[in-house]
Amino acid sequence: MERNDIMYLYQKYELEKKREEQLRKIAAGTVTNNQVINKKYVSLMSSMSHTYGNALAFIQKWVIDLFPEDTFKTIHVNSKIAHRQIRSTSHEFLKKSKPMIIFRPRIANREEDRFLQRTPMIERQTDIYSTWGNTNLQPFVEDVNKDIAIKYQLNRSVFYVDVLLIFSTLMQQIDYRHYLENAVRWEHPFSIETCFESYLSQELLKIVGDLCGVPLYDEKGNTKDFLTYMNGHSVYPITYKLRGSSGNKEFYRYYPVNIETTLLDLNTDDGEAANSVMNQYQITFTIKMEFNSTGFYYLFSDKIYDIKLPKFNGENTDIIPVFTDIILKEDLNLQQGWILHYRASLRLENDNDFVDMTDMMNDSIKLAIDYHLKHGLPLFDLIDIKVRKQGNLIRENKDYEIDYHKKILRFKNQDTYHTYTILICINLEYVNQLIKDIYKLE
Repeated sequence: MERNDIMYLYQKYELEKKREEQLRKIAAGTVTNNQVINKKYVSLMSSMSHTYGNALAFIQKWVIDLFPEDTFKTIHVNSKIAHRQIRSTSHEFLKKSKPMIIFRPRIANREEDRFLQRTPMIERQTDIYSTWGNTNLQPFVEDVNKDIAIKYQLNRSVFYVDVLLIFSTLMQQIDYRHYLENAVRWEHPFSIETCFESYLSQELLKIVGDLCGVPLYDEKGNTKDFLTYMNGHSVYPITYKLRGSSGNKEFYRYYPVNIETTLLDLNTDDGEAANSVMNQYQITFTIKMEFNSTGFYYLFSDKIYDIKLPKFNGENTDIIPVFTDIILKEDLNLQQGWILHYRASLRLENDNDFVDMTDMMNDSIKLAIDYHLKHGLPLFDLIDIKVRKQGNLIRENKDYEIDYHKKILRFKNQDTYHTYTILICINLEYVNQLIKDIYKLE
């Protein structure tokens, strides 16, 4: 055996011995968990591009919802990071249908004023993270029995979105400027409450799976057991998104956020001419958003041995707008005996992408569906599947169709830009009784 291997085993033995002693003290009440010291940890940065995309998707929907439904025939998001406000219309928009609305994001620099600036609350100012993170880190996941804790550095982000409205006539420009002046507050901050999702690296989650004994993916490739474990020890819900037919998953920490919002610089132009005819009139304004975000995630455990993770692996210069759908029980309008069995968000990989729903249903539900299909029974007593696009319900058979035989949901002429949410509601009392009848159970 090599000398390094011997040192490694010795180190492991000493750490486990020390941790057992600490757990005995915690059980005896002589120390609290927060007093346990010298914890080993690994850290990994959250994805800020996901967070900015979250904010961009939210404010896009918020602005569009200010206007009457179907006001805009063209909606465009320039997801490239911009460094100056929109001054004029790009040639790519000249032939698109009007009215149109265009969004362009900008990221503020570090010198931008923000709440709690230069305080330990939102900025790293020490290196003392080996004491279970008892400095300025925020709680997230903790399992004392498995010697696992995840905490995160709170950040405060400032984000700008420039908005450009393009109309065909001067009358439309005048009317909509007047509408905007009266519909919202200008130059005065106000707060908008919503929820965001902070990206969780699978590298970090796989280590958690190794430490707790519940792997991120089981033998069938499912994550249900791991998510059940994590949500059972987490301060925040843990959600995930699918990537269409590939089934690839991304995991998130779902958290409430107040967006301090200020609308700025409402302006109109004098119009632009095409072939000596004035046919293009613009309105521009800027939205400033300030909100809580996440820096590094820190995983604490004495069971960590020489694990090295990449601190940053981002390469894309685009912001991907990912909408966080807020689901309230009141929205579901569930009758007695019904429950929300499954919820998943997803981004499509093509306009007619599909999702395999077999992993979204347990064996009892799949058996009940097959029984109904075999005997020609209606499914509405058993299951209700809804799909939302950017928080709004879309229609079955028009926007998507469901093949219950294959357990596949297929989209019809949708787009890869928006975020979709699948909601599967089950009549649990009915399923339990049906399974008893099928198997002749008491």
